[in-house]
Amino acid sequence: MRFNRVLLITPNIHAEWRGIMPHLGQAYISQTLQSNGIEHDIIDMNLGYNLKDIIRKIEEFHPDLIGMSLISFDYKRFYSILSEIKNLFPNIKIIVGGPHVTIMREQVLNECTAIDFGVVYEGETTLTELCQGDLALEKTKGLIFRKSDTIVYSADREFAQDLDKIPWPRYEKFELHRYVKEKVIYTSRGCPHQCIFCPNRIVSPQYRPRSPKHVVDEMEYWYNKGDREFNFDDDNFNLIEERVFEICDEIERRGLKDLFIRCSNGIRADRVNREMLVRMRDVGFQYIAFGADAGNNRMLEIVKKGETIEDIEQAVKDACELGYDVKILFVVGTPYETREDVEDKVKLAKKYPIQEVHFYNTIPTPGTELFDWVRENNLFLVPPEEYLNYASFWANEPVFETPELPKAERLKLYKYLSKVRKNVHREAMLRILRKNRVARVFARNRAVGLLLASFLVNRTVENFFYKNVFIRKVINKLRYGWSVKKETVSV
Repeated sequence: MRFNRVLLITPNIHAEWRGIMPHLGQAYISQTLQSNGIEHDIIDMNLGYNLKDIIRKIEEFHPDLIGMSLISFDYKRFYSILSEIKNLFPNIKIIVGGPHVTIMREQVLNECTAIDFGVVYEGETTLTELCQGDLALEKTKGLIFRKSDTIVYSADREFAQDLDKIPWPRYEKFELHRYVKEKVIYTSRGCPHQCIFCPNRIVSPQYRPRSPKHVVDEMEYWYNKGDREFNFDDDNFNLIEERVFEICDEIERRGLKDLFIRCSNGIRADRVNREMLVRMRDVGFQYIAFGADAGNNRMLEIVKKGETIEDIEQAVKDACELGYDVKILFVVGTPYETREDVEDKVKLAKKYPIQEVHFYNTIPTPGTELFDWVRENNLFLVPPEEYLNYASFWANEPVFETPELPKAERLKLYKYLSKVRKNVHREAMLRILRKNRVARVFARNRAVGLLLASFLVNRTVENFFYKNVFIRKVINKLRYGWSVKKETVSV
């Protein structure tokens, strides 16, 4: 063996709300190491651990290889953490993977001398082969490494085609009690679509599905341990229509009941129909997000979404009529977007009784078509090496502007959209309160109901929900109890 003990570090990411659930990529790496008999451990900084805790873990566990998954946001902070570790433990090798490495390649090792290895694309097989040491570094596909004074990339590794051969996570090394109970599941990998703002098509451009049996094997494993809440979080859950029906049939055949299943990452509106939504509802799907991204066909074509506004409206309408909790996701400020285009998004968000709407601050990620367009047109307000280390999808500070929406206009627009989002969420909360037996007494009076709903959608309360595990567990338990009761009454 080249490496016998591996410590995986999950960094805390400021650009997104994380820390409530385990990092699924690290969980797959962990399970693969476990299956190959490679000793390892995990420390998740999203659980409150800092550099001192990492040092203590290293001193206790004695790893000979430390791994971290990187995204482009906050990358300098991650470099700093790894550099401090290297200074204290110079003999321990460091390996990094994730989207940032796949996009930036050798540049990552040039920028951070503490890093010894980089993994491009999927990491399960590459990391396993590196640890086992049966192949020379040059023969280990997908590996970037240092050789004398040069940095060498071996070769691209082919994407795993049979995902059923990759063990799904059991989380043996994770502190599962410190996360919410909902289990996140990837039923597929890869995205074949061409959205100009999304790095996923660069990181994993080939769509590859798991078999329905394999997906429900994972669900049943957790079901037998008492779990009933699942989140299908892959980019293209419903890309293949018959596969969705087969997954639903498999869930029903195995008698998995009283489920609360979400698709929070956004499913394709052009790949869904009412029959599919009905069938999904039958087996426990209750929450669906649609990544609309734009509010009219002109902008959908510009961002290369591959859908029409008619697709999106019909999908949202059907989902709302069937009783789903619906969330719509938009990106704001893409090329050639005008204030009128943004208003079309607002109209769509207000037209149907959806639960949530998100208007994301568009942040150009290196490697995307959007990033190249902004750079070629010299429209950055802040250099990428700066904004990538502080920007957030949730912040109201633009990092680039366009002739149609200059900075001053965007700042006004973000404030306006923040109010729209709050109003949509408040109306949804009011509908929920009116259905609750206890809260209905207060919510019958619209003024009182709106006051209570406004408190519940307050930004401080919302932050508690997304960032506080205890609060999230309580809310999820109440939501699950209400949803199961509602379904029972319906039946």
